Amino acid sequence: MTNAVQTKNDLINVTIHGRGGQGAITASNLLCECAFRAGFKDVLDIPKIGAERRGAPIQGFVRLSRVNEIKMYTGVRNADYTLVFDYTLLDIPSVVSSLSGIVLVNAPEFVNLDCIDPNLDVWIVDATGISMNNGLLIAGFPILNTLILGAFAKMTGMYSLDIIKDVYKARFGKNWEKNYIAAEQAYKSVKKVGRKI
Repeated sequence: MTNAVQTKNDLINVTIHGRGGQGAITASNLLCECAFRAGFKDVLDIPKIGAERRGAPIQGFVRLSRVNEIKMYTGVRNADYTLVFDYTLLDIPSVVSSLSGIVLVNAPEFVNLDCIDPNLDVWIVDATGISMNNGLLIAGFPILNTLILGAFAKMTGMYSLDIIKDVYKARFGKNWEKNYIAAEQAYKSVKKVGRKI
């Protein structure tokens, strides 16, 4: 089951919410690489960071087009997809109010997601747990970006695991396989959350 969004003007917009050090900005770049290899004509990632330290909330934006050149270089409002790297960001009102489109949250199954608009489709994946189980850590913190992109691939059908493998081989050298195995696990374990509307 995939949730590919059909947009009026062929432009797909993605917003990424993360914390400094979780790889959210790298994820926006990797997502562009995956989409380009999957046949998108133009891709653009727009980081929104400042002097934040590890753990501070950050945002990244991605625009993807299969047909047209992208000529919009601002942040995304009303995204088709929203990726939340850390469910504790849902405690921040400005993050919750900005959620739109189809939402993917890195969270264990027991987390209460009632703060999210019940009209939005929500998917979850325990990327933190998968990362820890696979020893994907930097300075003791879990690597989340490569796993979230695996889950996003399953959720959208936008690109394949083979494309992920090629991108990770090119980007991570000898560490590609560990990242790919974890991304594949995220791909297999992401699921849509049943919600009352």
